[in-house]
Amino acid sequence: MLVLAGVITGLVLYLDVNKDSGTSKRADKLPSMCGNISEAALAKARTTNPNGLGSRETKLSEGTRTSCSWNQTKGVDGSGVRSSNVYVSSGQEQAETDFDRVVAQNMANNQGTPQQKPLEGLGDEATAVLVETKSAFTEISIIVRKGDAVVEVDLSGWDAGIFTNAKPDVAELEAAARGMAEEMVAKL
Repeated sequence: MLVLAGVITGLVLYLDVNKDSGTSKRADKLPSMCGNISEAALAKARTTNPNGLGSRETKLSEGTRTSCSWNQTKGVDGSGVRSSNVYVSSGQEQAETDFDRVVAQNMANNQGTPQQKPLEGLGDEATAVLVETKSAFTEISIIVRKGDAVVEVDLSGWDAGIFTNAKPDVAELEAAARGMAEEMVAKL
């Protein structure tokens, strides 16, 4: 009897933890540049739900800054939590300085220990900054400079575990973030 009760309790916990996360699909309109990221890349990042509140296009004295944001769609993107944000600054006379500033901001993250590595074959220069924390929360940022534009892709979240949240697979996060960065850079 006790074994059966233990199995049932374990099954209930497993099913509760691994239920789909996210919210119902929204029809939020994002800036046109956000359309440079394909549905396939968003699905790989497990963030197919457009977030209009986190997305905007701003005209600056020097160029344009576009923010694109997506979260998980319930019933589509699985369990755990994921969010992705893409920032594009274009028309920057000082793009190299802007690139260095964005990298420095990501390295100054005080929520965890940032690790930086250069990336080859992406724009004029590119780097990845991974921030792992003591909790399951993990964030990776891919920062790319191409000509007068700087692209930053942030992908963050955690996976569901049985008794606690689990760290996501870093290689999977990096591949998803890099895919989004490649698509955005290719269309600039």
